[in-house]
Amino acid sequence: MYLVVGSGPAGVSCARALLAQGHKVSMLDVGLRLEPEREAQLATLRAAPAAEWNGPSGAFLREGMESGAGGIPVKLTYGSSYPYRDAPGTTRVEFTHAKAGPSHAVGGLSTVWGSAVMPYRQNDMAAWPIAAQDLAPAYEAIFRWMPLSARRDDLALQFPLYCDHPQPLAMSRQARQLLASLSKSKTRLQRAGVSFGASRIAVAANGFSGADACVLCGLCMYGCPYRLIYCTDRAVEELKSDPNFSYIPGVAVRSVEETGAAVTVWAIDAAGDSVTYRAERVYLAAGVYATTAILLRSMNRFDRPVRLFDSQYFLLPILRAAGAGKVTEEKLHTLAQLFLEIEDSRISPYTIHLQTYTYNDLFKAPVESALGPLRSVFPLNSFLGRLLLFQGYLHSDHSAQMEARLNRMDAGDVLRVSGVRNPATRATMKKLVRKLIALSPSTGSMPMFPLLQIGEPGRGYHTGGSFPMHAQPADGQSDIYGRPVGFCRVHAVDSTVFPSIAATTITLTAMANAYRIASQLHQYS
Repeated sequence: MYLVVGSGPAGVSCARALLAQGHKVSMLDVGLRLEPEREAQLATLRAAPAAEWNGPSGAFLREGMESGAGGIPVKLTYGSSYPYRDAPGTTRVEFTHAKAGPSHAVGGLSTVWGSAVMPYRQNDMAAWPIAAQDLAPAYEAIFRWMPLSARRDDLALQFPLYCDHPQPLAMSRQARQLLASLSKSKTRLQRAGVSFGASRIAVAANGFSGADACVLCGLCMYGCPYRLIYCTDRAVEELKSDPNFSYIPGVAVRSVEETGAAVTVWAIDAAGDSVTYRAERVYLAAGVYATTAILLRSMNRFDRPVRLFDSQYFLLPILRAAGAGKVTEEKLHTLAQLFLEIEDSRISPYTIHLQTYTYNDLFKAPVESALGPLRSVFPLNSFLGRLLLFQGYLHSDHSAQMEARLNRMDAGDVLRVSGVRNPATRATMKKLVRKLIALSPSTGSMPMFPLLQIGEPGRGYHTGGSFPMHAQPADGQSDIYGRPVGFCRVHAVDSTVFPSIAATTITLTAMANAYRIASQLHQYS
């Protein structure tokens, strides 16, 4: 039997690969779920006409969600913070000059993600001991079960879709206007190293089998009432139908120990009691913070720092020369609408990734706050029709890092994570903004550079690399199968083993690498 720890995207991908080879798999998971009362509210809302969802019956979705100049401080789902809660046995994580957190929910952080999915390019994987082509079969496998809303466009020239039947969502008017401007200046933008196209998001635009399709209700940021934004809690339920799979919730893994041809897993159950499990192999997919803590504790490496890589997150408001009318009344989805990929060696040797967001009702509060007493005379709706937001990411080489230490405390172990600034970040951002300003005649859009917000380390949740893969691993590194030095039967299969982090989203490649490692079992067994 093989044990997979964690039910997030990497965990379910690993489990699927093992099951595809006919192995028996048990998944250990803390497994927190949405509160029953909210689940009941959601079921009632789902049964009502979509036209009523933005009324009083759907008000619970917006509870606790706020927005400011720096974005959404904490993204909730269905008005609940359950994805971020601790449970008996989980390791407390404290952040200093950094902002992130683990998830102990069924589905992990896929319960609250923006669902953007892009593969890694070879140019962005210079530090990796494997090549982009090694991940290609895994990318293809993933899209056999994970939905993709996308279009076949010029992005595919450098970033293959790996999906035969993407389901495109309708674009907003603002997105269509921006796309028209970009397309009109396509030749100049290509010469400037800018490629663009429709966003790629893990959304079942036409609905899952037998379920309703997207109705463009505009509630994506709060949680889709139809659950069309893919979350791997769905995969866990699907896997339960496989006789070789068992799901064991209420288990927080603390450490692992190899003894001959087996691995012992030490854990705490939901009642706070110690429990153990034994398996031929263990695949750790608990998320970078939990997996790092498990490995450090298993190696007895307390109070010793490990480095974490991050892909720098930033927000840049964009003002269009021409606006789209009545955006507050439009039926639309509110996830990323367009992607822009920038390759300019004068700025960075790596891809810079921009996700374009058009109007959603979370735009309003920070604008009104900035206006103050001028709100009553300012043409707000007209302004909102011109306002877009770039949410961007840099390669980890140009991003802040973090340092993590597992400390023993009387009240229990604590993983302390501290941000470490990178001087290259601001220099890269300045060059990027200057480039976007120079291209404004071609894009019909002007960056509002005084409002640029550079997130704290970890803020974008694109983090990993505490035990990076290496062709010839040394102490503190892993081999290409995610085995940290000193282990033969324990594999870290989430972003913990990333040697660097590309800008083009992290989840899809975390899934692909986990699938690759598990599907190559015959090479290391």
